[in-house]
Amino acid sequence: MRYYLKITLLQKYLIMPKKKKPVKKLQLGCDDCYHKGYLVEKKNNLARAKICNCIINCQSCNGTGATLTRNDNGYIYINPCGICGVIQRNVKLYNMAGIPAKYFDVLQVDTFQPRNHESHQKALSYAKEFVQLYPDKKGFLLMGAAGLGKTHLAIGTISEMTLERGVKCLFKDFFYLLSELKEAYSFGTAENEVIRPLVETDILVIDELGKGRSNEWELNILDQLISKRYNASKMTLITTNYISETMENRDPENNEILELRVGKRIASRLYEMCEFIPLKGRDYRTLRRGL
Repeated sequence: MRYYLKITLLQKYLIMPKKKKPVKKLQLGCDDCYHKGYLVEKKNNLARAKICNCIINCQSCNGTGATLTRNDNGYIYINPCGICGVIQRNVKLYNMAGIPAKYFDVLQVDTFQPRNHESHQKALSYAKEFVQLYPDKKGFLLMGAAGLGKTHLAIGTISEMTLERGVKCLFKDFFYLLSELKEAYSFGTAENEVIRPLVETDILVIDELGKGRSNEWELNILDQLISKRYNASKMTLITTNYISETMENRDPENNEILELRVGKRIASRLYEMCEFIPLKGRDYRTLRRGL
């Protein structure tokens, strides 16, 4: 009888579901970080994000970013902390993106303020849709004169994609990319070692496309990069001061034509990879100086 009672109680213990303790909902963030869980500041020549103290002292994981979970079979495995694990991952992605220090406060697409011009509103609307619909909307190519906010809008896009969406992004000024390749050659580093991170990242921003001498070597580098990302179906965002020959109402005296600068082959790939969006207006830097 005792034996039967023990078995019955044991079966009851194993079969009956255990009552779960109510989980206390923890609040994310504080007033210092505007309840985002991170802060962004300038550090040398780059913008750098850091975990806010309110996350470092996370009550769920003690700031480690991970928790231990036991599954139904009794195995223990590591799980990202539901409170701060995602934030810690996204902060790392932002810091890997190489965003210039000048744009440390450009953390969302909405920080771009369109002027009283239809082209600016169109560019902003497309960037918003890109973030919302990623990866189901193709990249964009912003073209126009200097000082129209092209780089600002591209950086706002990848800042939001890293910090809010957890997507791996990379920012590269085309001129500096060429300089890095030349420096790599001097140290005997293979060309592919420099280009590989640009090919593998989910979203790549190429800033100031066409800047440089546009010689055969530079065009070959650009062709390799664009072709590899094209074949891998990777999203690419581009800014350039050059104007497409397909642009309507183009200034006939403007000889800075993108197709002439990068070649028909590269331009053809870009047409398929990106939505071409012209920006018009005056340089905001001169407007601020009252010129």
